[in-house]
Amino acid sequence: MKPLSLTFLFLICIILIGCIDFNAKGRSEVSESLELNLWTEKNSETDKLQALSVDQNKTEKTQVKNNWIELFNGKDLTGWKEADYAGRGNIKIKNGEIHIENGLVITGVTFTNKVILPKTNYEIEYEAKKINGTDFFGLLTFPVGDSHASLVTGGWGGAVTGISSINSMDASENDTTVYLKFIKDQWYKFRLRVTPENISVWMTPKEHLIPLNATVASIVKAYQDEAAQTGTQLSTEAAEKALRKLNPDLDKNIPARDTIYFPGEAQIIDEPIKDKVINMRVGEIELSAPLGFATFQSYGVIRNVRLRNLK
Repeated sequence: MKPLSLTFLFLICIILIGCIDFNAKGRSEVSESLELNLWTEKNSETDKLQALSVDQNKTEKTQVKNNWIELFNGKDLTGWKEADYAGRGNIKIKNGEIHIENGLVITGVTFTNKVILPKTNYEIEYEAKKINGTDFFGLLTFPVGDSHASLVTGGWGGAVTGISSINSMDASENDTTVYLKFIKDQWYKFRLRVTPENISVWMTPKEHLIPLNATVASIVKAYQDEAAQTGTQLSTEAAEKALRKLNPDLDKNIPARDTIYFPGEAQIIDEPIKDKVINMRVGEIELSAPLGFATFQSYGVIRNVRLRNLK
């Protein structure tokens, strides 16, 4: 065998050095690429976890802030049924509302999901308006412990509002009786609270008593002053517009010292019930238990029905 020439040996060395350098660089580049991918994936997962944490926090805050349970889906009577009243009118769902049309006597709907209904320490909120008729247009029957009662709205000729029954006395004759003027086609929001000690009801809008010698200007000023106490500054024009929206006959109501309404919520019933007998009025209205809405020879509309536990 002939000895290798120096030139050939030199070329072999060059090739070997290049391979070593290439492998080192390749391994370095692969390592850097792998580390970059791992870092990216790690941070991507971190971002996802952070985003999930934020979403969960938002959800928890939303649940705490909005702990109301919607009882009516606005589409159909899922969770409800027509109460089997003799001579009842039609029940229709329109525009996200329950329309309870005139019947011969009582017409209504009853909630069927008894499982979610508490017996006490809860609030129910709903909106109701009268289309026609001269009696109650949005009566609510509700649980009170192991019994039930009804919030009558505009009964006995259209003005009596109260709880039936307390110690066997109807809404027209017990301490909860109030007389309110309900304007047709006007929405009223009711919020009812039941605890072991008390039944309370708030209504929006709130009634405002007209003093002697009142004028439109003095009533508008009274509303501005009331709004200012809650931190709302209203111009004379804005205040009058709001009042006229709630009271279309404002110019006639004031000199007649008729009922008018101010925007806002006011408590209309505050009844201690400890050691008192709470029962529904005997008769067909019992078909509304445990929770239901009814009208008496009137056309009423119900919407935005919701419930929340207080504990």
